[in-house]
Amino acid sequence: MKIRRRIVLDTLTVLLLLVATVASAADFRAIDHSRELKGAPGIYIWPFEATVGKSPFDKIALVRVVKGPNPPAHPEATVLYLPGTNMNGELALHDPRYSFQVYLAEHGVDVWSMDYRTHFIPPQTPQSDLSELAEWTNDLFESDINAAAAFVSEESGQGRIFVAGFSRGVEFAYLFAAKHYPERVAGIIALDGFIPTHPMSAKLLQPGQYADDIGGKHLTYDKRYKLMQMVIENPNQPAPIPKYKTARENLEHVMYDAAPGNGAFANMPGGYSDAVVLAKLLIAYDRYWPSVQDGENPFTPELLASLKASKVPVIAFASTNFGANWPTQVEAASKSTGAPDPSFKKFDNWGHLDVLAGTKSESEVFAPTAAWIKQHEK
Repeated sequence: MKIRRRIVLDTLTVLLLLVATVASAADFRAIDHSRELKGAPGIYIWPFEATVGKSPFDKIALVRVVKGPNPPAHPEATVLYLPGTNMNGELALHDPRYSFQVYLAEHGVDVWSMDYRTHFIPPQTPQSDLSELAEWTNDLFESDINAAAAFVSEESGQGRIFVAGFSRGVEFAYLFAAKHYPERVAGIIALDGFIPTHPMSAKLLQPGQYADDIGGKHLTYDKRYKLMQMVIENPNQPAPIPKYKTARENLEHVMYDAAPGNGAFANMPGGYSDAVVLAKLLIAYDRYWPSVQDGENPFTPELLASLKASKVPVIAFASTNFGANWPTQVEAASKSTGAPDPSFKKFDNWGHLDVLAGTKSESEVFAPTAAWIKQHEK
């Protein structure tokens, strides 16, 4: 009798959670038919989009990535992937050796990639037209992630999903989990990111500065885009900067020397990533990111305490080329949920992007993640 009553109560709880999830889902709509990825036979994608405000920029989107021409009716595991700063959910890379989403889809996981509002800002937009980005806080983006996760749960039939992130996307994954575990999160996959202990920048914003521009003073947005184009079209053609012999060498050194240097962003000269692969990834970046987020740390003591009590499982991977403190922070964040056995792996001499799309990502990151999901999916 007690067992029957427990089953009834558990079933009622699940139904209530599903109702709450559906109620909070944004009004996503399919914006195109499904299509097979050219570089990944048998892998299909479905794009969805939702309006979340009155501005033309106030949109978010999801790309569903699965194996086979039809979405699984009852997927065993569902992952919501949150990209990093200036990144988006579009699949710039189709090769499962370098694409986290495609690899997991090939191994039977129902994968959803998210586009933040930043993806809907045309790159030619001047700073003067970006004033609304002053309100694009971490908490606003988390509310968008919450809406996206609700839709993912509704479509997949999974009340609890795995939340994966790369770089800043990891911060969002922990923030979402702190607010919505245990009813919404099955586990966290942390690809070279962590929970901040202080704001990223203490600099005061200049008047009229609403967004960080991915282009710099020397490598402007247009020059950056052109370099990526050259590497993709013919990496051995003459470099745009005379001191380098080829476009490939030019990109390798741009990424290796970028502050703080020593291959922090990518160690292509060391063989940990390939210029053509990263050029395809980097050319797809969105231009702007809200500057307001650099001065924030959204993790209140209450949220950290909630996360600590959650016991949500975590698997985390860390590069080392940003310095000794970087992997330490990644590992510390992996322990922040209070789970008894967080999985953590550090990669010596790896740069940031080498974790996500490097020459060893498939064997050292993607495969262990797929196995970990299998272990924790039920």
